[in-house]
Amino acid sequence: MNDFQQLMRQWNALAPYNAGHVMRVSGAPDLERWRAALSVVLRTLGITEPVLIELSTLELDQKIVEELNRRFVPGTLPLRAFVTVDQRDSHLLGVIYDHWFADSPSLRALMQRAAVHYCGSGENLPPLRLAGDDNETFEHSGFGFRAAVSCVRNYLRHRRAHRIHLRDPLDFGTGFFSTRFPDGAIDHIRLFAKKHGATVNDTFLATASQVLGKFTAEQRNSDRFPRAKRDRVAIATAVDLKPLSARNLDDVFGFFVGYFTVVHDRPEMRSLPELVAATARETSVSKSVAHALQFTWSLRVARWIWDRSSRARFKAQFFQKGLPLLAGISNVNLTGSWADQEEMAPGNRAAVLDYFRVSPVGPLLPLVFTLTTIRHRLSLCLTYRTTAFSQKQAERIATELMERLRCPE
Repeated sequence: MNDFQQLMRQWNALAPYNAGHVMRVSGAPDLERWRAALSVVLRTLGITEPVLIELSTLELDQKIVEELNRRFVPGTLPLRAFVTVDQRDSHLLGVIYDHWFADSPSLRALMQRAAVHYCGSGENLPPLRLAGDDNETFEHSGFGFRAAVSCVRNYLRHRRAHRIHLRDPLDFGTGFFSTRFPDGAIDHIRLFAKKHGATVNDTFLATASQVLGKFTAEQRNSDRFPRAKRDRVAIATAVDLKPLSARNLDDVFGFFVGYFTVVHDRPEMRSLPELVAATARETSVSKSVAHALQFTWSLRVARWIWDRSSRARFKAQFFQKGLPLLAGISNVNLTGSWADQEEMAPGNRAAVLDYFRVSPVGPLLPLVFTLTTIRHRLSLCLTYRTTAFSQKQAERIATELMERLRCPE
């Protein structure tokens, strides 16, 4: 188990660290068939514990809020599911999991196999297998000069990063809502990113920095101590560490994620094209796998400090003070993948019509934007700590992000 997983498990002593994936599937739900499909997949991982599947009558966003704030019982399977009838001709399957258990790509692989078994396509997919010592992707070299320099640089970059105010650091309530961009918005975003020599994720990072810069501008400008002025906005995003290994890890179930951050000075004062170009320059270096591994050394140092404190309040505020981040972004493109099905294949009993993901907040992030693209459709799920943001504030941030991305010229 790597350092970040260890940290997440320790965070569980304070609050749940739950994430989720949701599929819209055609037809009326068959709970027994879903239970059997998930059980078949989990048995390939050596897990024989039955999966809990609940038929929910709540609205989807309400159900997600409930699940994000509901702990897993220690010693039980850190994964559960629910089904809700969303429309007359389709239903939703949601799988909630403790994030230390797996990363998002691993859950997508699990959902793919469950959907294949449920829909009855007969596609022959290789079984999932649990990551073990022989599949270790966090192959750290010793704590050398570069890793030490990276730790120091990360600390210095964030010294002037703004800290969001937590009304009660020991309040770990999580809020959530989902929404969808107008059809075709992703095509405009792709063209805009290409025009400015950036990726779509760079564009999301830059736009979120600009929106959160505007949201926090008044608070940052009212700082009474110029020497301690925190006028920067820091946002994190993930890096897949599987390329570290020459082995094929597509079928390995586990946690293989590193992180990098972007830090901008007063992003609300810059135009979006300028900010996107600056983000692309910064991420061209920081999103490399090697740099992501160096960032995990920073987490290793942080965990060493974390372990030596027994005070809950210290732990609750530790990352906000030491590595202040306003938000994180999780972005994935499922266009052309197994989830991108518009029609039921011959012989199938059902088909996957839509897909979106739910990210957790926790020790590092008070707010997370989760964006999922399928063909011309782009969805946004926003998860936030209720002690940092109100529902109205979170909705305002999401609305402004979508408005700026709708026509990013």
